[in-house]
Amino acid sequence: MNIRTTFRFTLPNGKGVSAEAGRKVKGTMRLITVKDIILIETAESVKQNNGMFYVVLLAKVITELGNEKMVNRNTIEKLSPEDFTFLIDFLHEINHQVIKNLPITCGHCGNTYLGAFTQLGEA
Repeated sequence: MNIRTTFRFTLPNGKGVSAEAGRKVKGTMRLITVKDIILIETAESVKQNNGMFYVVLLAKVITELGNEKMVNRNTIEKLSPEDFTFLIDFLHEINHQVIKNLPITCGHCGNTYLGAFTQLGEA
């Protein structure tokens, strides 16, 4: 059973991001990896200002955003507060969804099911 790793979204506001006139700004975000967290925690900009954590993280995990050729910190810093907050919430939602919904194989019959944990750490 494969875990989905990329997710599409549409920004609620879209200001500050290049897009076709009259169109909503769409994008794609991937799941966070352990390597992402390690690199962000050791980044100088985050060490100097921990408020940069989500800016740097979003720049790493957003793979497409409107007509932007490359998503980087500068791109994220131009977002409206509504879009920035939306992306942080979306980031948490998709990553926690994967944590809560894991493939579980029955030790008795051998069938694999998608198990939903109601509490993290529950087995």
